[in-house]
Amino acid sequence: MNSEKVNQAISKQCQDFIALCPHCDAKAHLELIHNNHHLARNGDQYNYITFRCKPCQKLSMRVFRSTQNPYSETQMLTLDNWVAKYPSNDTTPSEKYVQFVPDSVIEDYTEGLVCLSSGANKASVSMFRRAIQNAMIDLGADEKIDLIDQIKNVGTLTNDIKDWAHNIRIFGNWGAHPQDDMLHSITPELATEVKDFVDEFMNYVYVMPGKVAAARERYKKKDDNPTETEPEEK
Repeated sequence: MNSEKVNQAISKQCQDFIALCPHCDAKAHLELIHNNHHLARNGDQYNYITFRCKPCQKLSMRVFRSTQNPYSETQMLTLDNWVAKYPSNDTTPSEKYVQFVPDSVIEDYTEGLVCLSSGANKASVSMFRRAIQNAMIDLGADEKIDLIDQIKNVGTLTNDIKDWAHNIRIFGNWGAHPQDDMLHSITPELATEVKDFVDEFMNYVYVMPGKVAAARERYKKKDDNPTETEPEEK
């Protein structure tokens, strides 16, 4: 296949493209907006395809590679595979978090995601810890006490969340010196556990109450402005 045929094949395959949107987390129809390519030095072709998510209307881009036959003197491409996507689901907070969680928490959480995806485990848990601490302050915790005590003292949190936080040692007291900051042996597993805790925390504290409040508001508007009237009895 030459470049023109590869472009045509990819455009055809992407007309009804179903995938996970990195913005709204929905498995949805991603509408093809644009398809262009460049050729690498070894002859491989990389197509950059822009999509628009039907539900949320936000844009994303994916990269598809086609490989050149190294033994051919002419262009002979073979469709290969998707090799990248922007933004990445691993570095982009879910739309539900952006909608309901305070900006100060989301900013630190997002930076933690970027660090975690890059293998910077110490930096990731530091940012996740900051996100939780900002949330505690938002919930009315005393800024002067340690994070684990802030979590214990917030009455709206369940015992399960408090126990989970207590068992993640990174939420314990931090020392003033590098040798005491509890960051010397942060494994990818521990960093991921901290991220999972933050996810569940935000779901429980912000997302679920936010969705309930939004649903109540929708129902209230329907009650105040009914679109249909019941027929009169004869």
